[in-house]
Amino acid sequence: MNASTITALNWNVEKGINWEEAAAWVQQQDPDIFFQQEVQPGQLGVLAESLGMDGYIAVHRPGSNNDNAIFVKRGGPLAFVEEYEQSWAPWHAPANIAVKLRDDDGTFSPRQISCVSGHACYWSAEYRLSEAKWCSTLAKPGWLALHFWDWNSYRADEGGPWEGYDDLAFVANRTYFEGGRRHTDDRPDREMLAAGYVEMGRHAAEHLGQPDALDPSSGYRDHPGRPKGPRYCIDRGYLSAELAPVLAGFTVCDTPELRRLSDHLPLRAEFDVAQLRSILHRPAAMYQPHDNRCAVSAHGHHPAAAGGAA
Repeated sequence: MNASTITALNWNVEKGINWEEAAAWVQQQDPDIFFQQEVQPGQLGVLAESLGMDGYIAVHRPGSNNDNAIFVKRGGPLAFVEEYEQSWAPWHAPANIAVKLRDDDGTFSPRQISCVSGHACYWSAEYRLSEAKWCSTLAKPGWLALHFWDWNSYRADEGGPWEGYDDLAFVANRTYFEGGRRHTDDRPDREMLAAGYVEMGRHAAEHLGQPDALDPSSGYRDHPGRPKGPRYCIDRGYLSAELAPVLAGFTVCDTPELRRLSDHLPLRAEFDVAQLRSILHRPAAMYQPHDNRCAVSAHGHHPAAAGGAA
């Protein structure tokens, strides 16, 4: 890793089937933090050891084994602070941890970043909208957040057209009914932008001269009842607007081998360490719980458990 940057990877490794080969590729990329979707039961420990990282998995919800996880490099520039259970989720609970930047003298930055690995519900546009709305709880003034999700929905004004699909269930899954007709579901993206988040692919394309950052991350597999193409980026990363200047590069990693390993492509983000350090040491005006919060914690109630970390 270039010491001037921090690397984040995101990858939905399809049902964890090719996890060993996928883990080998991730290890070669040497990320400082790795967001993964569709981790299967029993895989967290072996993945963590294979990667040389510490793994944190979301609370398991009955009905599906595709869980979300976040891995942090041991001894790396990011230090784990706390893990938050998000058991409110209607489908796959997001993995949510807080990290701080480890400074050269071994101390941690005053401010922290709430990191979220999520997999939005593929079969309900209403659930997806609720999941995106939950993300606004981490977007309060002065709070910092980094989200990577398989959104199962589209950027604003992308997606469709839906003519030519015999797979009507897929069309129903990726649209919502309103005003007497069905609409392509881009509401999670609109909700994230409305909450003040910056989508990393857009930012890299518009401000870093990287148009390939908008490349599709899925849709390259053939499915019965679906026409070939178009392809879209349903895997997207968002960060707090205050963190946008830290983004140094964003890539949708695409090779024949990666396409073989999963029905989603990995996302790679590079962050400038010097700028990140400046932000994480910058005083921020933000709401803090009242002074009795420690007494509340002593009785077993975590003051930030419902909303994650700033």
